[in-house]
Amino acid sequence: MIYKVSGRLSEKNPTSVVVDVNGISYEVNVPLSTFDSIGREGDDVSLYTLMVVREDDIQLYGFATKDERRLFKLLTSVSGIGPRTALGLLSSASVGDIYNFIANSNTQALMSIPGIGKKTAERVVLELRDKILKIEMDVEDGKLEGKEDVRSGAVDALLALGYSRVQCERAVREALKTDSASGESVEELIRAALREVK
Repeated sequence: MIYKVSGRLSEKNPTSVVVDVNGISYEVNVPLSTFDSIGREGDDVSLYTLMVVREDDIQLYGFATKDERRLFKLLTSVSGIGPRTALGLLSSASVGDIYNFIANSNTQALMSIPGIGKKTAERVVLELRDKILKIEMDVEDGKLEGKEDVRSGAVDALLALGYSRVQCERAVREALKTDSASGESVEELIRAALREVK
């Protein structure tokens, strides 16, 4: 088991990076969240890793945080969710948002993520909801409890304006990260999210 890889970032692509560790280069599959946060080629990096071994293949998956790694392990424990689908989930939403979706049985939000259909979303909620409610974790950009009604109301309003669910969820998340006070009311959060929507 390779738990962590630390070294120089020699190559960086949206789906994988190469880390040089004392002359040995490791190719590591990463979600977009990790790709965005680990720096530039030539920088020193540390990735929490998980090795997936199959009959004809061995792949190393890397994450900027322990929370990402833990969620990846939880997602791949669900029947029908492979490593690639789990990476797609982590690339489309933050750890905090995915935990919120599951904790609140928000299958519609999960279904808005590429590769996740209705049955898969329902299975994720069914198999993981109780597990994640027991996990105590400090997620930088969101908590399981709190202003879910405000978030949901803002997302629904943005959907009505014609944006996709992924755009809406990301815009709301970014608005709350930029100014947590914007989550005090639906109206304030909508205005803040509209400045973030892309």
